[in-house]
Amino acid sequence: MKKTITDYRPTVAEVVSRLLLLLVVVSFSGLSSESVSAELMVLYPEVKAPFSKVFEDISNGAREKFNGHTSFVELGDKDDLKSELSAKRPDVVLALGKRSLSSVNAADNRMPLVLGAVSDGEYPYPGIMMIPDPEVILQRLLLLAPGVKRVHVVQKSTGEDIQLRGANDYLASRGIELIVEHGADLREAASIYARTIEHANAMDAVWILQDGSYVNSAIFSLLLDAAWNKNLVVFSSNPLHVKHGALFAVYPDNRKMGASLGEIANQVLKKEAHPGMSPLRDVLLAVNERTGNHLGISLSSDLRGQVDLILPAR
Repeated sequence: MKKTITDYRPTVAEVVSRLLLLLVVVSFSGLSSESVSAELMVLYPEVKAPFSKVFEDISNGAREKFNGHTSFVELGDKDDLKSELSAKRPDVVLALGKRSLSSVNAADNRMPLVLGAVSDGEYPYPGIMMIPDPEVILQRLLLLAPGVKRVHVVQKSTGEDIQLRGANDYLASRGIELIVEHGADLREAASIYARTIEHANAMDAVWILQDGSYVNSAIFSLLLDAAWNKNLVVFSSNPLHVKHGALFAVYPDNRKMGASLGEIANQVLKKEAHPGMSPLRDVLLAVNERTGNHLGISLSSDLRGQVDLILPAR
């Protein structure tokens, strides 16, 4: 007998096949929707070159790692950020610098916030500050000068200094002594440096913190003379010090730091991010080859592969 449309009954195999096809379509459409809906808005201040390159590299790094769409907003003095946030409604906001943070707070932002490119760690937001993790600095010290047994630091602030957090434990576990002295002012710091230099030898190193550790041009010259005469290692968080004779310094790898911020934004979406700022671990290494040669440090091909900027011997 001829079947009509109303008489048609699909076989079990056909039903199963259609259900599987439906599940596949729903699954793919769900993934697509999730990836499209994730929106990261990166805010950074309007600044002139070459400083604008810093924010550009951080922003591009964040875009490369964020799982979704990324938009960029350069903040001028008269920009209406509140309207921009209302129009785009991002899932996460990445604020770069204090000005961006002030702008987003003034706009009464309710979106989850990630913070970067600030020098203060006392913020409740997940993010990365520009202060290097002491561990990554000390790793470079031991890479270049493994014979160091004492590290001297002059500290400006009293109490715990975020620039030194974890440094004592890291060095102590390797049999190295960290000697931290507090200088209330420039005169007291100069006295501490003079005393340190007097008793120093080739097993000593002086660490100039990012805040300068009271090191002005006169004190820096004093340290470099001691470094030359006593084979003292001087290292810093300021690449300019390397140009003038410090053995090495670390400085931010802006693109990698941006990628790390993009990863934090992903964690925020998953509700896996921890509040509080983390120290900078994405750093580059600058070395003064002339100083290294004087200290008997040979930059082998393997060692050169771990150095990002070498100031040539003259």
